[in-house]
Amino acid sequence: MDAEARKRLALEFLETMASRDPEQVLAKMTSAPSWAFFAQQFKGAEGVRTILAAAYELYEPGSQDRDIDAIYCDGDTVIIKTTMRARTFKGEDYENIYIMIVHFEGEKIRHVEEFMDTAYGNEKFSGWEMSGAPTAS
Repeated sequence: MDAEARKRLALEFLETMASRDPEQVLAKMTSAPSWAFFAQQFKGAEGVRTILAAAYELYEPGSQDRDIDAIYCDGDTVIIKTTMRARTFKGEDYENIYIMIVHFEGEKIRHVEEFMDTAYGNEKFSGWEMSGAPTAS
């Protein structure tokens, strides 16, 4: 698969995340996916479900909008700089810049690394407690 195809698949992956359907997201990932959010590693399908459950709880349904600011591919890795806007679970406007590093294995995503302005995120999401999802490993 060439760089343009990987970029396209990475962008489709981001769109699929907005579907709020973890099974659709997992269908684009390998059988043993992982997701890193700063210092925490979320492994396997349950780890990915944990990340997605948190995202789905943090934002009002249908409120997310994303601009792609830059995208770069090097081999099996795609790096995306994106600005995401949404309404939080508290009904507040939210806008943050994310760096997503997406690692492929063939045509599937093996690992995602996610970075954002956590100080701003902590301010916007203060008071939120995750409901019943599995924890990171």
